Amino acid sequence: MKFNEMFGNARWIKATENSSDVFFRGSFFAEKPENTKITICGLGFFRLYVNGKRVGNNEFTPVTSFYHDRKDLFCRDEFGEKIRSRIYVEKYDISDYLKDGENEIIVHVGMGWYYEFASSPVLCFRIYNPHLSFVSDEKIVCAPGPVKETAFHRFEHQSFVDSDYDIITMAPSSGYSPCIKADIPETEYYLSNCPNDTVIRRIIPYVLKKTDKYIVYDAGENITGTYVFSCKEPGKAVEVSCAESLDESGNLSEKYIHNQVSVFETDGTDREYRLLFTWAAFRYLKIDVSATLVGIDVIHTDVKCTSFFSSGNMVLDWLYEAFIRTQLCNMHAGIPSDCPHLERRGYTGDGQLVCETAMLTLGVKDFYIKWMEDISDCQDEISGHVQYTAPYHNCGGGPGGWGCAIAMVPYQFYKRYGDISPMKKYYKQALHYLDYLEEHSENNLVVSDQPGLWCLGDWCTPHEVHGMKPEIPEPFVNNYFYVKTIDVLIETAEITGNSEYIPVLAELRQKKTDALVENYYDPETGNFAANVNGSNSFAVDIGLGDERTFAEVVRHVREDVPDYGIFGIEITARVLCEKGYVADVINMFSRTEYPSFGYMMNSGSTTLWEEWKNPRSMSHPMFGAVVKLLFSYIVGIRQPNNYCGYRTVIISPFVNEITGDVKGCLKFENGEINVTTFRSEGIYTVDISDGFTAVCRDGNDTVTVHKKGRYTFRLSMKKE
Repeated sequence: MKFNEMFGNARWIKATENSSDVFFRGSFFAEKPENTKITICGLGFFRLYVNGKRVGNNEFTPVTSFYHDRKDLFCRDEFGEKIRSRIYVEKYDISDYLKDGENEIIVHVGMGWYYEFASSPVLCFRIYNPHLSFVSDEKIVCAPGPVKETAFHRFEHQSFVDSDYDIITMAPSSGYSPCIKADIPETEYYLSNCPNDTVIRRIIPYVLKKTDKYIVYDAGENITGTYVFSCKEPGKAVEVSCAESLDESGNLSEKYIHNQVSVFETDGTDREYRLLFTWAAFRYLKIDVSATLVGIDVIHTDVKCTSFFSSGNMVLDWLYEAFIRTQLCNMHAGIPSDCPHLERRGYTGDGQLVCETAMLTLGVKDFYIKWMEDISDCQDEISGHVQYTAPYHNCGGGPGGWGCAIAMVPYQFYKRYGDISPMKKYYKQALHYLDYLEEHSENNLVVSDQPGLWCLGDWCTPHEVHGMKPEIPEPFVNNYFYVKTIDVLIETAEITGNSEYIPVLAELRQKKTDALVENYYDPETGNFAANVNGSNSFAVDIGLGDERTFAEVVRHVREDVPDYGIFGIEITARVLCEKGYVADVINMFSRTEYPSFGYMMNSGSTTLWEEWKNPRSMSHPMFGAVVKLLFSYIVGIRQPNNYCGYRTVIISPFVNEITGDVKGCLKFENGEINVTTFRSEGIYTVDISDGFTAVCRDGNDTVTVHKKGRYTFRLSMKKE
């Protein structure tokens, strides 16, 4: 929509003086308040109060997007690129909050991600029913809020500096002045259908350490959210620090505080203090001894867990739980982020890698519908370049494993939900992305990105120091993703009846795979790029090599120290499972020596790390992409090739001596499937809803199930 279609004659407004956080206040008369709606947007994030009551319980609203064009836009200024923008708007029915007569609206707006676009937050709203129209304009007054310093990219410092704040809305009772008109951003406006953040649960942490000055608490798990405390001592400057880890003395580790330090000036009332318009990412908390910690509120996007996994193997069970926790910690304001503290950005590489597992294990359909629009918006309309993050922020990545999100996320959405519409919607954009890869190729290898930008292939192979590049050649990996994207586009053309694209795409694929063979294949050994960082797995996954190529994949997993990066471990594990080597994947995942998931687990972590050792961040979901394999090949629920939507499934669990009994559950739109194995008895049970066709392995045979019920089958004890 255009602005006038969404807001009528309302105006964007802002404070006369720049501030990181502003209260807007207005009053209106309602003779008949029933059926009253408000269409509203405060940038960056807002909270709405009507007659002193908060409307809704969402945090970090509206969801983040690339709001509008801005000064010093790197991709445009440096490379002449053209990307699109949008603003999401919330709509509420506020009838129950109104009364006959005079009503008051208060909107509290903080900067959030909008700090990259402006120096002060802005607001626009329209309240209406058949008898009423009240809009944001210069009649609205405003006053500074309690947050006095802000740097959302890193963190916000909170400070309550006056006792003259309402205990519910936190709005000041005085100090208001007329607001002024803000420029109307040239952008598109959309009503949001993306799930919002909310307070999910409250943790009561336990005391680890207490001195005469401070107390250190442990939440028991790495989370995102806010602490909540009270302090009846007026004029006290209460400092609160958060960290993911402790140092050897039991204090918060300086490395893992990530600038998460705030100071609250207390007013001596019964109010509770918490972070506003931001979240912390932490397990440990240090707070002034004068404060009483009420609890820790876990906050992330409000989506349901649609899966369960238990295997009797401590590392596998930890891997599943750590992924779920890490993924949820990285879902805020409509963005699947890389980490919830250091960058908070929707990296297209991390996001496309993890999306299949997130869609399988969590109820994230509407969340990814929104993020696919972000990916679409961040593509340069001129060259086809897809940015490293969506929404766009200048940062680092690579042309292949990152940009391919324009094809891979819609494809995984189709495979999970059976909905082809995103693939069709973004098909031309995905084709245009191939134009960009071609423009940055030499001799049919992708060799560069934009001048001066990163050109990563894989990332985060085992290194002691953050930022060291993998050994696997960047052009090799980028061509792999070029080919994978072509495969998706060919399949889409077949499904949608666009067969005219197939011959050209098939010819292009042959050129790209020929270049990989010519430049990286060793006919003496059968290896590609000496099989560093799992390069043979990349080749096998796109049909290259011979029996020696895959044999070396197996040998490397069984005999060598793993050296995989974020893409390499997923591709290697998946290729092994697809070829029947599930036991080797279980052994690899169950390792406890560095580098391994067991090493993270034994280090006391409850979330997945950014690196295999000495991580910069302890909350990165990218390595968790492999969790889907726990369900598809150990629990044994997967789709046949060329199927989508999980209406027809294969059920073929795998257990061995290091898994014990396995229990797994996946919930779908048409019901759920539970599988429980009893290894010692050599059987497994399937509990299944109506709406599925399940082809179940029964020993060396198969049985097809069409109806709801519990079924028992013989386990296949085949060993690789």
